[in-house]
Amino acid sequence: MAGRLTGKVALISGSTRGIGRSTAELFASEGASVAITGRTVEKGQKVVERIREAGGEAEFFALDITDESSVHSVMDAVADRFGALTTLINNAAPTDAVATTVKPLAEYTTEEWDRIMLGTLTGNVFWATKYAWPHLVKGDGASIINISSGQSLIGITGFSAYAAAKGGVNSVTRSLAVEGAPHGIRANCIVVGRVVSGRGDSGVGVGEGSGGRLTRIGNPMDVANAALWLASDEAAFVTGQLVNVDGGFSANGDAALFGS
Repeated sequence: MAGRLTGKVALISGSTRGIGRSTAELFASEGASVAITGRTVEKGQKVVERIREAGGEAEFFALDITDESSVHSVMDAVADRFGALTTLINNAAPTDAVATTVKPLAEYTTEEWDRIMLGTLTGNVFWATKYAWPHLVKGDGASIINISSGQSLIGITGFSAYAAAKGGVNSVTRSLAVEGAPHGIRANCIVVGRVVSGRGDSGVGVGEGSGGRLTRIGNPMDVANAALWLASDEAAFVTGQLVNVDGGFSANGDAALFGS
């Protein structure tokens, strides 16, 4: 399939559902070879089937982002399977750990804090980038796209560990842009506002009831479309940036709207 990502090989962590799945399907439709990753084989194979039925190229790789050896082996396996790895989308997040650990910072155990850091920053960004790097260096027009959250920009009671981890994602993106420049590797970060997988109130526009949004609540395709542009050669002059995909929240503000 010819498109804006023809010739690209993209690995998307956490791509069996939500933002990751939408991004994978969009990338494949634009010509990329896509590595679907996650812990659930059945879900991953279903995404692969959907992509192949639509004429795209995809393969599933079982990946536990909290296991360094798993991350290392999958990065090498993807490069071996497709002959390259040009695009890394660090999208996975420990959603279960975050959802079950909503409380003030002083009430966190060290184990709870470490679990969120491991799934959000250490495994998902540090290990993934470390082991993808040798392959990205060889790629033409290589890029890294980190997925962050609006919770990294504001204070919300109960989410201090997640906010700290995503703040780290924001900061390391800038460093990666500098380190990658000599190798032609771009690095950018999408800061996501409230996104719902279903319809939700995504059709609600500006005006009464829209809170801090200037448009509507988002859906996974809003993020996928931003990632598509950042991964494409159209964004060859863009690196080291935090791109807010948040319905205008960051311009207007309402803490309740950040749920990603």
